Amino acid sequence: MGLLSRTFTPELVHLAIEETGVREERTKALPSHLVVYFTLTMWLFTHLGYGAVLRELVANFPLRKGELWRPARTGSITKARARIGQAPLRWLFDRVAGVRGTRATPGVFWRELRVMSMDGTCFDVPDSRANAAAYSRPSNGSRPAPYPQVRMVALGECGTRSLAGAVFDSFAVGERTLARRLLPYFAPGMLVTADRGFPSFTLWRDAQTTGAELLWRVSDSFALPVDERLSDGTYLSHLNGRRRGERLTVRVIEYTVTTTHTRADGEEEQTSELFCLITTLLQPETAPALELAELYACRWTSETIYRHIKIEQRGGRTATLRSNSPAMVEQELWAMLCVYQALRELVCDTGREHGLPPDHISFKQVLNAARRSVGTAFSPRTAPAQDP
Repeated sequence: MGLLSRTFTPELVHLAIEETGVREERTKALPSHLVVYFTLTMWLFTHLGYGAVLRELVANFPLRKGELWRPARTGSITKARARIGQAPLRWLFDRVAGVRGTRATPGVFWRELRVMSMDGTCFDVPDSRANAAAYSRPSNGSRPAPYPQVRMVALGECGTRSLAGAVFDSFAVGERTLARRLLPYFAPGMLVTADRGFPSFTLWRDAQTTGAELLWRVSDSFALPVDERLSDGTYLSHLNGRRRGERLTVRVIEYTVTTTHTRADGEEEQTSELFCLITTLLQPETAPALELAELYACRWTSETIYRHIKIEQRGGRTATLRSNSPAMVEQELWAMLCVYQALRELVCDTGREHGLPPDHISFKQVLNAARRSVGTAFSPRTAPAQDP
């Protein structure tokens, strides 16, 4: 595990096992703490099979007194993964998830608000009978896609690209439903950006009650009557609920982006589609429209996070996840998020130490460093205490 073991220390992993009740009843060739580290290491070596991943891990792995190591077959590893389930990996992610930026970190704060981004993505899973029963698949209108999919929605910190929280379910569960499950991760002092697939009256209302400020794009289908024109060209409007008289005041910001292209015969200007944003920040004096329009671009932080996970961390492969059952799919996804967050923690710590913005540090280089350090992961200082 190398650089990742600085986040997931043996002590923390053993605590996760105890707290989730998955410690083995007798000494095994694949003890629970080794299996937890194995599920994490899979996300460093996504191009390797089970046996090769295990060989990368165990060269210097500290075993407890009385534990014996024997080469394990793929079937044994699969059974060991099933034995511990997803609970310890989810427990670990809950412990390491969260914002990482300080007020000195570039891009983290805007006018005392921590800028966040919420968006969703999907992962293909193997087309096993169990997965097909649990997860639906998209369709192009004429026939379904070849693989079932898991849909994930995550909340990321824009300045550091750290994850504050994540939820996932079948592809059939919409982004708005998942976003509602993500609301416990919203907090006062945040400014949460989101794309036009999320706004609805109930989700906006529930998100607003968390105390976080909101800046979301809306689709053309949204009816936004002009209630009051403001000095900067924006206007106050409202969202209507299902109950009579139920309404929420929002501020509307409409704008286009003009791009100038230099050509051999002169310059050419192109104007984008109309962007329409709604926000809980109602005062132009404290939240200028131009600044909010520029801030909305931070929503693309979520796309960058998913690119790091799905392209770089996964190695650019387009194949499905490894797991053939929903329980193992969940375990694999929590392990994926754990590894990503640990690497982000290393990026942020390195940035603070050397006075660099986090986005000036290559995620791919950090990932490669973590892979190279697996063989020296566990020094005597980091080894778990031996049983008496």
